[in-house]
Parts: sequence; structure tokens; C-alpha cells
Amino acid sequence: MTIQFVDLRLSNQAASDATPAVIPLAATPLVFGDIGIQTAGVSAENQGNVRVLLTGFLKVENNPLFNTNTVNVRRNGTIIFTTTFGVAISRENEAFGFTAVDIPPPAAVATGQIQYTAEIFTNAAATDPFNNVQARNFSGVAAAGNS
Repeated sequence: MTIQFVDLRLSNQAASDATPAVIPLAATPLVFGDIGIQTAGVSAENQGNVRVLLTGFLKVENNPLFNTNTVNVRRNGTIIFTTTFGVAISRENEAFGFTAVDIPPPAAVATGQIQYTAEIFTNAAATDPFNNVQARNFSGVAAAGNS
């Protein structure tokens, strides 16, 4: 099938580490990216050949008493990517980037839009004033076809 560019979406929730952009990080997931990849233009013969590349970036500050942060990426509410990373020994700002890929089922492509969300949470039992999410963004690009 002919290769088709499908869509490119960006979610730039916070482009800065400045105070208004800082959000407390807690055990409750914080959605920091929400994009809808438009698939209405995908030809019928390409609906089974859609590939989505998703990328995100976060800068976090954590209390070292709490060990881990987890990032999930969801397609229409279902987790398709998850990663957990440890917190530095000292209270540091840590930049974290990730890339996830998805091969959505043809039925999802046929709906005309696929919703992708990215979320982060910590294993902290309660909000700590030193657990924060600073700059953060999420984006996705989709193509279809195999030749």
C-alpha cells in the first residue's frame, strides 16, 4: 500500500520550569498529555498498516524518600506503554524523555480518531511539597502503508 502521512499532534502542557507550570506529583495519576490522532483520511487498504510514534518529556523534582515515578501512555484508555524510573538519591531535578510506538487495530483507525494520553504518578502515599512535575510535553505522529 502507498505510504500516507496521517497526522501530527502536540500537547505542550508546560514549556517552562517556572512556578505557574509546576504541579504537585502524587500517587494519583496526572495527565500531562492528551492528543487525538486524526485517522479519517486513512485509505481502507491502509487501515491495518497504521504506525504511531509517541514521544514525551518531563522534568520532575522528587523527595528521595519516595522511590519511583511511573509514566503510562494510553490508547483510548488502555495502557499501551508503561515505564517506572527511580528517583535520584539527592533531591534533584531529573529530566526524563520517552518514546513509545503503537500499531493500532484497524477498528480503532476506522473510527476517525485515536485518543492518546500520557500520565505520571509517584509511589508516594501523600503529596510532598518537593514532589513536583515541571516542564512537560507529549506528541505523536502517525503514518500508514508499507511500501
